[in-house]
Amino acid sequence: MVTKSVRYRDGLAVLSSSDWLLGKTPVGASARSVGEYGRPFLFGKSSMNLLIPYKPIYNHDDPLLDEFTYGDCKWRARKLKSLQKGDVLFFHTTIAGKKYITAYYVVERVLDTGEAVKDKYISSKYCNPHIGEYTQAGRKLDDDVIVFGDPILSRKLEKPLPFDKNLAKKLSLKMPFKDNLSDTQNIGSATRQWRRLTKRDVGILREAIDKNQDTGKRVGRIFSTDEVTEVIEKDLENFIEVSPTILGKELKITKRQCNTPVGRMDLICEDNQGKKIIVELKLNKIGRDAVQQLRRYMHHLKKETKQNVEGILVCKGVMPAFEEELKTLRKIKVFKYGWELKVLPV
Repeated sequence: MVTKSVRYRDGLAVLSSSDWLLGKTPVGASARSVGEYGRPFLFGKSSMNLLIPYKPIYNHDDPLLDEFTYGDCKWRARKLKSLQKGDVLFFHTTIAGKKYITAYYVVERVLDTGEAVKDKYISSKYCNPHIGEYTQAGRKLDDDVIVFGDPILSRKLEKPLPFDKNLAKKLSLKMPFKDNLSDTQNIGSATRQWRRLTKRDVGILREAIDKNQDTGKRVGRIFSTDEVTEVIEKDLENFIEVSPTILGKELKITKRQCNTPVGRMDLICEDNQGKKIIVELKLNKIGRDAVQQLRRYMHHLKKETKQNVEGILVCKGVMPAFEEELKTLRKIKVFKYGWELKVLPV
């Protein structure tokens, strides 16, 4: 068994990897415990681990899983302010009619959004929508907060973990499963509000996540119907990086998920002649909004680099009302992605 050894003022505490997973406190560690890389965690009576539902909201990406931030307001903000460093937040949502856990944050700190806005480093580095909306909404200092996850210990899942009946039954949440409802409906009803998790629950979920990631390799085999729905923008980014000629040019990715004052650019590329090209990825059909967004990015990059910039949109398709206008676009190309269906004997 692998052990992690951390020295602090109480002496030497040794914590096995499995004990850390379950949130146990090492012998002689009093009310404190330790996390990976020697970072002190507060596991004690004040510990509060949460299971939090979310829905994708247009123009309001929160939780922002790529940067491990989560903002909220009013009574939920006041509850989040009770979090301690080392508490764990698990986020779950619905994908193609089924429940999945998509990420977890190990809490690094919680800040009033008003304080975060005043910090130039935070406001320039992080893109959580609560930072931009704070001054516009006129919220008070004590009813809007942002949680920052530890960037080393937190995790956005490459393959979301199915949140099914088997997993739910292992947790301490005591979810009722009614015969007249599907498992997804039962779980959704029982977790519509935030649910508090025990240390044992945290260990169960992390162990399930690790096993799911190990079996989640997608390369070199045919996708199942459910797996296709789990494909995220990062998969498209990776595919374009290893197969740049699919966009018609020999592209080299120079930056990924680049934060700018006008938004986050998915990919900044160069062709073999050094020309800058922005590639924006959309999982759904596009309309005028997507083109306007890409044009803002192109204008910003042109101003920054003093070079001409082109754009590429990769999407699922084009809204019917936008098809004619699409033909008039200049310096922007649109590519549609799709999936090959194969039927094989069992």
